[in-house]
Amino acid sequence: MAKIKTGPKVKRKGGGVAAKAKKVESLAGDLGGAVSLVVTEYRGLKVGELQELRRRLRPRGIEYHVVKNSLFARAAEQSGKGELRSILAGPTAVAIGNGDEVELAKSLVDEARVLKALKILGALIGGRAMSAEDVTSLARLPGRPQLQATFVGTLQAPLAGVVGVLTAAQGNLVRVLQARGSQ
Repeated sequence: MAKIKTGPKVKRKGGGVAAKAKKVESLAGDLGGAVSLVVTEYRGLKVGELQELRRRLRPRGIEYHVVKNSLFARAAEQSGKGELRSILAGPTAVAIGNGDEVELAKSLVDEARVLKALKILGALIGGRAMSAEDVTSLARLPGRPQLQATFVGTLQAPLAGVVGVLTAAQGNLVRVLQARGSQ
């Protein structure tokens, strides 16, 4: 019995090897240019919650991508960040930030408090792999601008004291001379 054709062949949904290679290249480019990234597990989140999470993270300069583990592992190897392979487990998504590392950690820890199903698996910050506990510890730190202001204030305080002491003697002399001149 001969086969009967019923219609055109349906293309595969994934796009095949070429589409996967493009996705790996794109991810490798994102990873290569990223200052810091946090890997999360999103199991249990609804599509609407994921979209809302992306919408809240975007103004902070954070991109949130759901990725396939095998493609993400290849992209991590290509970009020289192979230590990320150990973090990948379950359905994962990656938050990529090019700004302040503390802001990225704070944002995701805050979102994990709101969305109970979101779990932080680990991170790669400053070229160093970190555990989920390290990310929550990092989130407790003040932001970079606040740390810089504290540092500048600490440096400025002794200098301001020296200037005050030096100008006080001259000010006292001027006041004595003015009082003497008004008599």
